[in-house]
Amino acid sequence: MPARPPHPARLGALYLLAWLALDVVSQRFNAAPGVSVWYPPSALDYVLLLVFGLRFWPFLVVSSLLHQALVVEQPLPPTPLLAFLAVTVGGTVLACRVLRGLRFDPRLSRLRDVQLFVVVAMVAAPLAVAALQVLTLAGAGALVWPRVDERILQLWAGAATGTGLLAPPLLLLLRRWPGVWAAPSPEGTDPEPPPEPDPAPPPPRWRRVLGGLAEVGLGLTALWVGYGGPRSTTLDFSYALFVPLLWTATRHGFGRTALAVLGLNVGVALLTGSREVRETGGLALQFGLLTLTVSGLLLGAVLRERRRLTAHLAYLALHDPLTGLGNRRLFQERVARALEDGPAPARVAALLMDLDNFKAINDSLGHGTGDEVLRAVGGRLKAGLPAGATVSRLGGDEFAVLLPGVGGPSEASEAAERLLAALDTPVTVRGLSLNVEASVGIALGGGEDGETLLRNADVALYRAKAERRGRAQLFDASMHAAVVADMELEAELRTALAREDFELRYQPLVDVHTGRARGVEALVRWPHPTRGLLTPEAFLGVAEETGLVVPLGRWVLRAACREVAGWTGAPGEEPPSVGVNLTAAHLAQADVVEDVAAALREAGLAPGRLMVELTENVLMSDVEATLHTLGALRDLGVRLAVDDFGTGYSSLSYLRHFPIDDLKVDRSFIAGLGHDKTGTELARVIAVLGHTLGLNTVAEGVETADQYAEVRALGYAMAQGYYIAHPLPAAEARALLAQEEPLVSRGT
Repeated sequence: MPARPPHPARLGALYLLAWLALDVVSQRFNAAPGVSVWYPPSALDYVLLLVFGLRFWPFLVVSSLLHQALVVEQPLPPTPLLAFLAVTVGGTVLACRVLRGLRFDPRLSRLRDVQLFVVVAMVAAPLAVAALQVLTLAGAGALVWPRVDERILQLWAGAATGTGLLAPPLLLLLRRWPGVWAAPSPEGTDPEPPPEPDPAPPPPRWRRVLGGLAEVGLGLTALWVGYGGPRSTTLDFSYALFVPLLWTATRHGFGRTALAVLGLNVGVALLTGSREVRETGGLALQFGLLTLTVSGLLLGAVLRERRRLTAHLAYLALHDPLTGLGNRRLFQERVARALEDGPAPARVAALLMDLDNFKAINDSLGHGTGDEVLRAVGGRLKAGLPAGATVSRLGGDEFAVLLPGVGGPSEASEAAERLLAALDTPVTVRGLSLNVEASVGIALGGGEDGETLLRNADVALYRAKAERRGRAQLFDASMHAAVVADMELEAELRTALAREDFELRYQPLVDVHTGRARGVEALVRWPHPTRGLLTPEAFLGVAEETGLVVPLGRWVLRAACREVAGWTGAPGEEPPSVGVNLTAAHLAQADVVEDVAAALREAGLAPGRLMVELTENVLMSDVEATLHTLGALRDLGVRLAVDDFGTGYSSLSYLRHFPIDDLKVDRSFIAGLGHDKTGTELARVIAVLGHTLGLNTVAEGVETADQYAEVRALGYAMAQGYYIAHPLPAAEARALLAQEEPLVSRGT
């Protein structure tokens, strides 16, 4: 059950009893009448106000009155007493207010907090209070003026040392019960660094016991050397006390050092005794203890801060600063360790997860929202993993999970499904409910090394995203072979682009009523050095994934315009047009209109002879941007066509908004003409739609005479397909289009 703040009456009673006990004990070590070598009750004042709140300041008044009534041999008269109380209590309360105003954390968790405590609570405030107290006493005739300066230093040193030796241990002790703190940690203080996920195992108990005994022995030896036997000589060995302080601070940091400061102070007081203090004047001893106390606290805090920063840097080296999960380096180390240490029957599973729609979230809502989504996803993944599993963020929107001791593929697949199920509930970020989907690649490790295991998981992830997103895919050897083939093809494709090792084939489009050619469609071919002449189906997928489709599209555009510019039609016919496909990636380029204009300008081709063909999905990828780009192309005089109509976006309303000239109906509607009533009716409806909208309708994939007759009967304006001509090299296509006879006789 969490601790609660104590009742004010019980707290006050406990404070007063402890205060009086310490007050009585401190009087046995007076450096002068009424001046203790160190005065620990002042530490209780600061602990009371800093931990439980400034509202307890009246208890400071009560404790001072009890001191005057029960401890002091000659109490002050009423007027000096009131002034003395005002100075003592007011100085402590003011010091606590100043500390709060400086965003001081009384838990002493940072070097800055210890420094503020030393400067305000041990130097500035006690010195000011001591000066005012002495001046008050001197003014009341209780102190002779010639010794004012010495008495100020004695009072200050006693209060400062007493505060420094007792307050830090008490503040650190009370950190164990955060429920008793009435004063919250100030806002804006740096949080504690996250703990290491794999802390070093503690040393054996016997070693810890021996270490503790060695520290105690070192402290006792230093006390004896500094203030015991050798002290009778003319040499001063008091600095020997810094040896155990340095040892403790180096090994244990601030907390143990604060206890060592307390223990050494008590040891010195016991060894010296009040009589010796009075004989030596006490001021030198007081400043020695004050120096010991301040140096010990600061030394412990500095070394603790250094250890903390070192640990934090080590943590950052293995963790992602955004999500707090492990990073790639930690994941690779865990994989290597799991493969080395895992039992023989068990296997290691690596799961790579990639968010499918994260780019859209980042682009539309900003990187701040994207970061919050990543943190939320990381938290869900971590919460859904079994004990012993590791989850890391490798970078961007890619996460990795390591499952040691997996029984087989089914267990790994079930874990992957649980991870995907963890994302079924929308992520709420900044008041928005966002659906986050992901794909997972799974690889099982047995005899492989860590690098191979991660590569296999990455290959499986690639396959999962390529086939159908939002699913998990288990790796098999054939996937790696396919990826290697794609990588080789990509390298060869880059080389071919650099050398322009491509060719164009041209397939004619004919007027279905006259049979004469009206234009051609440019189709790219790749004369591969070992695989022969490749059609786009063999390499276009790799080109799109790698971004090479854009430079490839630019080459096709320039080459088609350059080759067709000098072509002529049949006698009495207009020169043929040429159709060139633009991909979504090319259309999205900011300079796509300039690409088209440059190709026309360099080739000397009339803009009206160029037909830019786009699929429905390309048109609808970004409607506003597409409308702007198509408008700019129309301003050039270029004609626009929808290619493979009927296979993409289902809405027909876009046909009224986009500046389209031609409607090229997909071959799937033409294949069933004559024997598929539904397909024939759909083809007729599309022809009517085109006429209604004033569009030129083109039937693609016409492969038989019957299909040619059907599209003509249905009202299509033009046709394209193997029945008319296969894609031809430039020279053959140019000659075919220039012949006098129609490509298809009218009787067909």
